[in-house]
Amino acid sequence: MRVTLNRAELLGAARRGENIAPHDSPLDVLRGLLLEEDAANGVLTMTASNIEITLEQKLPCQVTEDDAFVLNARLAVSMLEKLSGDTVALEREPGKSMLRVSGGEAEYLVPIWERSSYPKLEMPFPEDTVRLSGIPGMVKRTVFAAAQDDSKPLLKCVNLKFTRNGLRAAVGNGRCIVSAKGDEKSTGDVSLLIPAHSLEKLARLCGDKDEFRVGTTGKSIVFLKESFAFSARLLEGEYIDTDGLLGSIRNQFTVLTGVQELRKALDSASCVDSDGKTCLRFEGQRLTFRCESEHGNTAVPLDVIPLTGMPQGEYWYMSRQLLSCLKSLAGTVTLGIAQDGMLTLETENAYYLQTGVRPGAAGKKEKKKPVKKAA
Repeated sequence: MRVTLNRAELLGAARRGENIAPHDSPLDVLRGLLLEEDAANGVLTMTASNIEITLEQKLPCQVTEDDAFVLNARLAVSMLEKLSGDTVALEREPGKSMLRVSGGEAEYLVPIWERSSYPKLEMPFPEDTVRLSGIPGMVKRTVFAAAQDDSKPLLKCVNLKFTRNGLRAAVGNGRCIVSAKGDEKSTGDVSLLIPAHSLEKLARLCGDKDEFRVGTTGKSIVFLKESFAFSARLLEGEYIDTDGLLGSIRNQFTVLTGVQELRKALDSASCVDSDGKTCLRFEGQRLTFRCESEHGNTAVPLDVIPLTGMPQGEYWYMSRQLLSCLKSLAGTVTLGIAQDGMLTLETENAYYLQTGVRPGAAGKKEKKKPVKKAA
C-alpha cells in the first residue's frame, strides 16, 4: 500500500486528532489515529477517539489499494512537522507492522498497529438530522457556567434544547444559571445533555459560519459537515429546570449599560482580590463597583440608565464568576436585581443569573467551635 497526499492538510488533520486522542490511555490504539485508505474514491479517513469524543476527517489522496492501521498521534504530528515538501507518502508492505513516512529528502520508519477494536463512528440517518450553525458563539455564552465538580457530572453539561422556535442552550452550576439562544432554524422537540468540555472541543474546530447537520445515534450526538464528523457522548439524567427557575425571577429594578463598561469597571475594582467578592452599589444613575481586601480598597463608579424601579442598595457577588460571564457577553445589557439579591444580566442572545453572597472578603473560613463531650 502506498498513499500520497498534501503534507499541510495531513498535518492539520493530525493536529486536530492529536488534541482528542488520550496520550495516557492504557490501550495503544486509543493513543493513535486510525487511518483508512479508500482506493476507489481516493480518500484517506482519519479517526481520533477518547471514547467520549470521536473526530472523523476525510482527506483527498492518491492511494494504490485499501488499507487500515493505527499510527501514534503524537508521533504523527512530530514527523509531519519536521518533513519538508508539499506532499508526504505513507507506505507499508502487506501484513507488515512498520510504516514508511517520507517527504522531501527525509523518511521515517515507525511502528503501527492493526485497527483491531478501534471504536467506529456511528452515523445518524440523514432524514433525522437538523441544520445548526453558530456553535462557537453559543459555546462562549454558556460553557463558562458549567460546574467543575466531578461529583456532579450532570452540572458539567450543557443542556441543548431543540424547540419549535430554534435551539436554546442552558447551563447551571448551583450559583449561576445562563440561558442562550442558538440557531433559530435548528427546530425540533428534544432535550440533550452534552458535556461542556466536548462542546468546547467542537467549538475550537469550527467557526460561527460553519453549518452542520446534527443528529443522534443512541447515546451520542453527531455533528456532520462536508468531510468532517464529530461525535460526543450524551449523558442521561434529570437536569435542573432552568426555564422554570428563570421564569420565576422578578426584578426589583433594572438599569441599562454596556457589557464592555461593566467588564472594565469590575476588572479594575477586583484587582485587589480577583478571587474574592465585589460589591455593586446602586444610587439612581450611578453604579459603583467596590472591593475590599487586605491588599487595599477600590471603588470604580459607572453611569447607568435606570429602566424600572428605584436603583438603590448594595449587593455582593463572587468577582471571578461575574467576570467570566461578562467576558462571554457583548453589546448593551439590562442589569437587574431580583429577589434575595440575585443579579440578572440580559442581552439579545443570553440571560444570566447569579446568586448573591454575604458582604466581606472571600476566603475566610469560620473557625469550628470545639465539640463538648458528654460526661
